[in-house]
Amino acid sequence: MDMNSKKLIAISLWAFWYKRNKLVNEGLKFEFHEIVGFIQSYVQDSSFYKTKCLSPAMKKNVLWRPPKPGVIKLNFDASFTSNTNFSISVVLARDSEGQIMGACTYPLLDVADAFVAEARACERALYFALDMGFRKVVLEAGSFEEVTYLFVPRETNKVAYELAMVGRNRKLPCF
Repeated sequence: MDMNSKKLIAISLWAFWYKRNKLVNEGLKFEFHEIVGFIQSYVQDSSFYKTKCLSPAMKKNVLWRPPKPGVIKLNFDASFTSNTNFSISVVLARDSEGQIMGACTYPLLDVADAFVAEARACERALYFALDMGFRKVVLEAGSFEEVTYLFVPRETNKVAYELAMVGRNRKLPCF
């Protein structure tokens, strides 16, 4: 059996196991075509990154700093085309050893501008982390001057939580 067949089998088994866990633990159902599409995309993306993107210079990036052990660093970026309002978001997940834990691309339609494309890439990175089961993450991108997000217990963030509860009853944004 060649390496591509082994890779396809491994990715397929992982995808089915992941979807099975989603069904058992969260009750999330899925269609067979969804998992086939996921497997095809994952195989295509991993092949693309291995053959096209990861040049020797990119494999040894001296500027990249690893996260703490037990934390996954998500690097994300976006490419935006203004005449079509189309963007591609890219997410790359690495552990404290620098090992690639996953990577993906997301096409996005009707994106207003480059800033929105970058913000949506950040959003996709968070969804990717959730889908992959990463719970301790650091996000890294070069497009914003500074963004800081810190986890705090709900008790510490009580006012924002109460406002969110009030907002559930409103139909329109409120400022």
